[in-house]
Amino acid sequence: MHSNIMNPFFQDPLVLSMQNVFLAAFLIVSIILILLKRKESPYLLSILPLFVLTFHQVDEYILSPLLLGNEYHFLNWAYRSGLDISPIEVVSINSFGYLPALIIFLFNPSTELFALLFTLITSATLANAMFHLGLSTAQIEYSPGMVTALFLFLPLYIKSVLLASERLASLKQIFVCSLYGFGIHYIACLLYTSPSPRDGLLS
Repeated sequence: MHSNIMNPFFQDPLVLSMQNVFLAAFLIVSIILILLKRKESPYLLSILPLFVLTFHQVDEYILSPLLLGNEYHFLNWAYRSGLDISPIEVVSINSFGYLPALIIFLFNPSTELFALLFTLITSATLANAMFHLGLSTAQIEYSPGMVTALFLFLPLYIKSVLLASERLASLKQIFVCSLYGFGIHYIACLLYTSPSPRDGLLS
């Protein structure tokens, strides 16, 4: 579907630099995750949101176009979907996602507060998964990043709900954190993206 339509900035130097950041961050986080796993550290939980986030970014911007062609670079797919994402927005949107994934390290993984914050973060990533799945279904086209969204974001959210329940958080607290997480994700999307000249493609 309209596979020849490309975002004119998808090979901008700033985008290419961010792709290097995504790859480097993913490799570093993966090494830390392995070390924490070997030490059976409770902070293994803390690094999971950062791991799935960096893996997802690599999926969207590097793996999908590498395996399927440049038309499946995230910026090109988004452009065809009606979102005109500029190079500076690539930096701001993706950098914004690192903040909560890093802040969680300030909290003790054994506490209820940590579990609720974990749920807040993973619900925002679940919202991202639903965004990918929804547009992909509407377009009948593969969405770059959909594999990691479904197979990492969804299980991690389920894990967060189970963890919060184990820490005796109430269903109301879990629901509110989930709701806020969804809201944060979609508000960020609205703030940092603008309609594309191709937005008619969705109709």
